[in-house]
This record gives sequence, C-alpha cells and structure tokens, in this order.
Amino acid sequence: MTKLIDIDSAIFEGAPRVNLSRRAIISGLAAGTVFPFVSGCETNPATGRSQLLLFGDQEVASMAASAWTDMKAQTPVTANSRLKNRVLHVWEKTLHGAERKGDIAAGQSWDVAVFDTDDVNAFVMPGNRVGVYRGITELTENDDQLSSVLGHETGHVVGRHAAERLSVTTLAQTGLAVGQIAIAQSDTLSKYGSEIGALGGAAMQFGVILPYSRNHELEADKLGVDYMHNAGYDVRQSVRLWELMDSQSKGQRPPEFMSTHPDPARRAQELVKYINYKGYALM
Repeated sequence: MTKLIDIDSAIFEGAPRVNLSRRAIISGLAAGTVFPFVSGCETNPATGRSQLLLFGDQEVASMAASAWTDMKAQTPVTANSRLKNRVLHVWEKTLHGAERKGDIAAGQSWDVAVFDTDDVNAFVMPGNRVGVYRGITELTENDDQLSSVLGHETGHVVGRHAAERLSVTTLAQTGLAVGQIAIAQSDTLSKYGSEIGALGGAAMQFGVILPYSRNHELEADKLGVDYMHNAGYDVRQSVRLWELMDSQSKGQRPPEFMSTHPDPARRAQELVKYINYKGYALM
C-alpha cells in the first residue's frame, strides 16, 4: 500500500502565519508593503523559470530544522547496514550527476537517514537533509529506479520548490485576507461573506496552490532524469518506477485536481516525452 507523506506540511508548521488586522492590511496596501511579491520574483538558473520567492534558502532551511529533528527522533532508523550503504551509494552517484550539470555545488555535506518503515516515500528537506523509507527501496526493482527517486527529490532542492510553495501559500493567505476586508466593506456582499470566503479559499486551493504543487512534481521528475543520465543510470527506469507506483496506488488516489501530486500514469507519459526530447533514449 502506498502511503504519501506531505513533508511540506511539516516544514510549513515552522513558517510565519499571515495574521494581519484590518488596519494593518489597509495601511500596508497604502504603503505598498502587503504584496512584496513585486520584488520577490527571481529566475532559477537551472530551470530558466521565474519564481515567486519571498523566503530565502536559509530561512526555509531553518523552518525545516525542527521537523527534521522530530522526524529522526520519532521514526525508527534502519540498522541494516547493507540497505543504508545501497542508499548512500545511489544517492552520492545521483548527486554527482546534479553536480556535473552545475545545479548543485560540489563539496556540500548532506544528512542522509534511511527510515525503517513500510512507507513508499523519500524526500529532501531544505538544509541538505535526505530521508528515504525502506518501503520505497523495496518497491524499486533496481538502483536505476532508486536513482530516479533520489534524482526527483534533488530536483525539488534545485527547483527551490519548498520556498516557492511557501511563498505562494503566504501570498494566497494575504490575498484572501484582503478580499475578506473588501467583502466586509460592502453592504451587499457582507451578507454572503462566509459563503464567498469559502468559495475564494477553494478557488485558491484548487486553482493556484495545488496546480503549483503538481507542476513542481513534474519539474522535479525531469530534473531527476537529467541527474540520472549524468550519473550513468538508465533513464528508462524512471518510467518503469511510475508504472510501479501507479499499480500500487490504484483506487487510493483522489482525482488529480484535488491532489498535490500528478497521477502516476501521467508522470510516466510526461517522462517518456522528456526522455525522447532530450535524446537520452528512444521510448
């Protein structure tokens, strides 16, 4: 059974919450400080994509620190040295693939933990923290597929996805707060304030935040394939991995538009297109 763990939620628990009074928001709008995103956009050199980044890498890493400490304290770590050595070998080789592409600076230290649970998952937290669950190593049929998992997670770091998602969520919260004030100021709309607020929250969730998250997953998939290729792994196994994930998750997934992750079958299809486009293999 595939169990998805939302690592970002654990990170966001340490994030600042938007809790502005009506006066503070109105004053901020007048001063141009409520929406700092005008100066918060940067171009990611690895993807060429412009990103909304209201938080720096060190800031997000600090937020993730307590979640990482808690996870290591509460989740059993494997005592199987053979398993840990396998994960470390594939991780280091895949990481070198990212370094050769110029997306990760060489010589950094990484904290790698292999958790002894059945969860089919892995993650890389801001601050060079890597978590791999025994369950995902048992699902993978070979090291190429494990490299696909770890390359994908490295892609999240390179894509600065944690900082971007946190920024988008923070901005969305601020936007909803501003909208609620506008509704309260209207005699007509104020009668339906709670209903409009609920619709606005749902629209923001399904129309902005979840699509952002799904796009992050697809972007990380493609970056991971680049790192696999540079490391000498068989990139075709990334497609096989998502076929395995698809068979594991049948009947357990919500519709894609309600999920933070794209459907596994779609991910496999997108990877086939990307691998063919890059000329890594013919599929």
